[in-house]
Amino acid sequence: MSDTKQKSESSERGLPMLFWAIFYLIIGGFIGWQINQNPSASPSSERVANDSNPVAAVPIATTAPVIATTAPLTAGNNSAGQVAPTPVSISSETLRTLGDPNASVTIVEFSDYQCPFCLRNFQQTFPQLKAEFIDTGRVFYVFKDFPIPSLHPLAYRLHEAALCVSDEGGTDSYWQAHDLIFNKSETFKRNSLAEMDATILAEFELAGLPMEGLSDCLQSNRHAQAVQADFAEGQALGVTGTPTFFINGFPLVGARPYQAFQQAIILAEQGRLADEFVANTAPTSPPPAQPAQPVDVPLSDEPAKGDPNAPVTIVEYSDYQCPFCLRHFNNTIPLLQEYIDAGQVRYVFKDFPIHSIHPQAQKAHEAARCARELGGDEAYWTMHDLLFVNQETWAQTALPNHVAVFKSLAGEAGLPQAEFDTCLDSGKYYDAVNAELNEGAQLGVRGTPAFFINGQFVSGAQPFSAFQQVIEPLLNQQ
Repeated sequence: MSDTKQKSESSERGLPMLFWAIFYLIIGGFIGWQINQNPSASPSSERVANDSNPVAAVPIATTAPVIATTAPLTAGNNSAGQVAPTPVSISSETLRTLGDPNASVTIVEFSDYQCPFCLRNFQQTFPQLKAEFIDTGRVFYVFKDFPIPSLHPLAYRLHEAALCVSDEGGTDSYWQAHDLIFNKSETFKRNSLAEMDATILAEFELAGLPMEGLSDCLQSNRHAQAVQADFAEGQALGVTGTPTFFINGFPLVGARPYQAFQQAIILAEQGRLADEFVANTAPTSPPPAQPAQPVDVPLSDEPAKGDPNAPVTIVEYSDYQCPFCLRHFNNTIPLLQEYIDAGQVRYVFKDFPIHSIHPQAQKAHEAARCARELGGDEAYWTMHDLLFVNQETWAQTALPNHVAVFKSLAGEAGLPQAEFDTCLDSGKYYDAVNAELNEGAQLGVRGTPAFFINGQFVSGAQPFSAFQQVIEPLLNQQ
């Protein structure tokens, strides 16, 4: 028993029992009040600190859904309700990957080499995930750098070092360094940059990693910009702590057990991950109910294809930066075109850019409207197609440089360049785009793409057969 404890017990025996009973009752009540003010379970991730809030681990409640998001996303200034997150678009990667790039499921991890929760994931979850899903070709795995400077001021150097050895040894050397850094995490805890660099050089050489140019690479900070770019990308996607994963674009936060990944992967393979995500996302206020019965979608002068008197009207609420909208554009619209050409379907396009996860999308929708102003519906649909075809280019271009890409597309569309540039720079269609976004939210749209087929709601990038199942009975009724 410690001296402090002995003194404490001695003091207690010298005071009336009633006094201590009241004292402990007050203290217990205070502690209970504090717990109720800040409920938490065992933390499973570390978060980025801000100036007004001390660094703290993010508590993940034991009852939280498997697929979790850091916060419900709202569509612009919409006050009608919350909008469920659209799967995010993450920049392509070729070096730091494992598995088959053609796998139906992609997992992107944002990680910090000195984060204890990232280490837990590496030791307890990743080996089984790799054996069961990555090595068998079912999952394509991507690693992204997210060293948190306020928590681990030298972690960035480890991320740079792994990239340095990949210059000489490629992907294999990168993953060897990745594993080494986690396996020897205690060894790499250093108090100065000089000590960290010396440890990196010694441990990497001992492990047989490529050493040619490693010291020069570190001293020149050759990969500092690449590490920072990953960090900035993660922040733009709403990553506030590590580890954070995106499974086919949907976030899974914290060092979760293998079963959580297994469940999410199976849902993704079955095409049910989006529905599960939306079902388990708890917004701060109830979202508008998705319509069970056909609704009257407002139609006026929106861009449309097909016969205005066609028996079936499809209205799409879309986000030009949404990868699932791109999938619909590539895989389903070409097949729907047969209905359009036959005069059976009129196809209407509406704007629904979700600003919080697709910041470049707003100007894309404005660009399409400028094209229509200058060249009519034909020019609109040409720009519509160019925006989707070139999504990967402009979606990965930093703000505000992405606007230059839209201006270059105007040239491809044969539009008068000066007039287009003036229109786009003026922001004249900003309010019109967001009016349609709010309109869709009030109709129950919570993500993109979303469709109304003669008022019947269809959610997500569904296969052509799903549209057929709705369209054919409507045609038969005619």
